Amino acid sequence: MVSLNSSLQLKKRLKNHTEEKMKAKIIVLLLLVFSLTSNAQNLDGSWKGVMNTPNGDMELTFTFKVKADSLNGNVTSQMGTLPLENGKINGNEFSFDVDVNGQEIHHTGVLDSDRVKLTLPFGDQPIVLHRVNEESKINGTWIGKVSGPQGETELTFTFKVDGDTLTGIDSSAMGDIDLTNGIVKGNDFSFDVELNGMKISHKCKYLDDDTIDVSADLMDQKVNMKLTRIKQ
Repeated sequence: MVSLNSSLQLKKRLKNHTEEKMKAKIIVLLLLVFSLTSNAQNLDGSWKGVMNTPNGDMELTFTFKVKADSLNGNVTSQMGTLPLENGKINGNEFSFDVDVNGQEIHHTGVLDSDRVKLTLPFGDQPIVLHRVNEESKINGTWIGKVSGPQGETELTFTFKVDGDTLTGIDSSAMGDIDLTNGIVKGNDFSFDVELNGMKISHKCKYLDDDTIDVSADLMDQKVNMKLTRIKQ
């Protein structure tokens, strides 16, 4: 005969086993949802490709904007710009329609890493699209002024963004100094300047009004300045 204590222990083990299985299923489900969302969000942006036509090659630029399982955007060619309609997202697969002179053309696409394969009702081969890498708004030449014991000093910064890396030059009446340790995270970025053996750390933020707020750490003192873009 199974004792009462053994029976309770068996029930407890069964309960724990069931709970562990439920947790595992939830984790798998969350990972799947995250994967699908990540794939969809990677479609955001501009993509360019070439469609073969009887009249020659036509360059197409698609701008995709993902929101949940919906897709919006437009397509631009030498004929003009047309909106995408009925856009839907399902993981790394998507579809949409384009109305061309009253004729609705259905498109289906697959996002594959750094390219998109787009299939139309006509044509033997899919159109291969490649992402258009947009230039960072931080790029360019910027000017600002910082106050010190000798009065105001004008500084000119030249920034160049490559992925999450920032390089450039800090120019002043004292000469040019290369920026070091430049890191970019969205609209926030940072870099160091070596001046007479002293490291000056800068924390910056690009703002919507096309200016940059800078906070420099100089000998444990915070020095703030505003940078404005020098138009080329």
